[in-house]
Amino acid sequence: MPPAAQTTRLVSNLRLLIPRLRLLQKKDTASSVVQRRELSQLLSEGRESSARIRVENVIATDIAVEVMEMVELYCELLLARANVLDQLAFGEKGTRARLRAKELYKKQTQPQAGGGSQKKEASVADDAGALSDEDDTYMDTALDEAATVVFYAWHRFPHELRELTMLRTMLGERYGKEFMTLAQDNKVDTVKVPDRLLKALRVKPPGQDLVESYLREIAKAYGVAWPEEDLNTQEDLGNAPPEFVDDTKGDDDGNEGGDVPATPTKPHANAAESRRASETNELSKATPPRGPAAGRSPVSVAPPAPRTDNPNPRVKVPGSEGNGPATTSTTVGSRSGSQGEAVTAGYQKWMS
Repeated sequence: MPPAAQTTRLVSNLRLLIPRLRLLQKKDTASSVVQRRELSQLLSEGRESSARIRVENVIATDIAVEVMEMVELYCELLLARANVLDQLAFGEKGTRARLRAKELYKKQTQPQAGGGSQKKEASVADDAGALSDEDDTYMDTALDEAATVVFYAWHRFPHELRELTMLRTMLGERYGKEFMTLAQDNKVDTVKVPDRLLKALRVKPPGQDLVESYLREIAKAYGVAWPEEDLNTQEDLGNAPPEFVDDTKGDDDGNEGGDVPATPTKPHANAAESRRASETNELSKATPPRGPAAGRSPVSVAPPAPRTDNPNPRVKVPGSEGNGPATTSTTVGSRSGSQGEAVTAGYQKWMS
């Protein structure tokens, strides 16, 4: 059997409302992250008064996200039990529930005046009590709570949603206008709004302790040194009492002038140098440096290649003027002398 038209409309509206609530939660969460980053900058700049004011907006955003999460859970419950709700609401139990809510509304709104009215209200109360004795629930315990939450949170909701307004109207058709009016003020006799939702939707500025805790967590998350008194704990503690101060000073030996010898401490500079030296030693052990080989010069020069204009090239190394040039000149001189003698002998032979 296909579902009724009113059930189809209810399910369609809930399927539109739930994703919309999730999208708003993501947007508000992203906005809260940006605001927290701005608050950390204010704290780092020392603008504490401005940060205390603006952190209230962050708190309100977090509370709004929490409210939307709870309403989303109740909407999922209504979506899962939509068929059960319509079977109860448009049946005999729904008629009795609406009658019970109507009697309770009359009891809470009409003033007592005279004996006749008191007798009439007493009879109405007896009828309502008889209805409530049969069953404490209106339709279903979980569904009654979900409907009460929707009615209560509608005019206190942090965002205006068309789908939530339509859901309120549809639930009003099933529970009746009297139940809806009582649930808006949390005055239903057997169904109450959860305390967590009541505290979240309460119109009240955040307390000083909550503001302090938010600022501390934001400063801790972004690495900001706040508050400043945590950095100067020694100044806040003050001086020690005079009875705990020892004015005596020991001698160099530490045996006279004081009961307890002082423990010598190394200055910070020596400690830093020793630490640096130990690190250098460790590095040298791990990767020893390569020194110059024995008997070899660290500088090597490749000799030039012979050419037609310089068939016997020589390399002149700086610092070797005593040996290198003399040997070269001797070699060149001997070569030139032998060539001259050969030329002279040939000339004389030709002349003869």
